[in-house]
Amino acid sequence: MANELKKDPEITSGSTSKAAARLAQYLFKENGFHGSRSDAIDDLSNSYLNQVLDDREGIPITLSIVFLELSRQLGLTDVYGVSLPGRFMVAYREQFGGEKVVTYIDVFDGGKFLQPSEAERFIIQTTGQVVSEAQREPATPRAMILRLLYNLTSFAKKPELSLPYLDLILALEPDSPGERLNRAFTRMKTGDSPGAKEDLKRLLETAPAGLDLQRIDALYQSL
Repeated sequence: MANELKKDPEITSGSTSKAAARLAQYLFKENGFHGSRSDAIDDLSNSYLNQVLDDREGIPITLSIVFLELSRQLGLTDVYGVSLPGRFMVAYREQFGGEKVVTYIDVFDGGKFLQPSEAERFIIQTTGQVVSEAQREPATPRAMILRLLYNLTSFAKKPELSLPYLDLILALEPDSPGERLNRAFTRMKTGDSPGAKEDLKRLLETAPAGLDLQRIDALYQSL
């Protein structure tokens, strides 16, 4: 895809907005990439990039990753991801009248271009949450991987299917108490008592705020 676009006049125009519009047209109009239907949004295939590329169907973050990786390979340095509540989007900055103006792209909605106020109004309407300043900042690759893994744990239909994703999350964030407890419970459900004890022991040793340590200790002793 990058090879097909690298000499495109819109891509090489020096205008980020023109290049982003060309990329959106290429992906969503010419090549049929689209957001998952409501009855398939939690299908694991929509979270695996190889299958997203094959099927041209994905969730917001995987479609964003395709858009962002193409942007990177084409040298569009002002294009980045934004981890908004309930809807990951792409954004870009472009210089206008002495200041950098931000535009959002909702890749899940066919590459729809939105002003920040429009995107944030959509988030409020659909999630009830207000977008924070931190959520407007470019998402790091690490944060994007974690968001994708959190999606996969929630989409897994059986406990044993979520374990590989929980393992990866804890490899990246070993001090995440919620996922550590989640993995302990998941290990218990799959009959891995030693693994569950290991996670519960880690929680008792680190004593993170917000957890019922007495309950965790009782559970640990029961194992």
